[in-house]
Amino acid sequence: MAARAGGAQYGDPVAAGPALLQIVDAEQPPLRVLFGSQPTQLVKHIYAQRLQTWADWEHVSHAAQG
Repeated sequence: MAARAGGAQYGDPVAAGPALLQIVDAEQPPLRVLFGSQPTQLVKHIYAQRLQTWADWEHVSHAAQG
């Protein structure tokens, strides 16, 4: 049931159920989880950019500590 609307790709909602139960039943469930292949691809690039920005400004973070 993968449909495309406005560039978003939607997966099968039935498949999300077992994935959600796996998270709920986990001994140490994650704080955040991405469902689907599209978000997991996008977030890697976004977080790589964030990590680079934080690294570029790390000297300011240290200076702000005093």
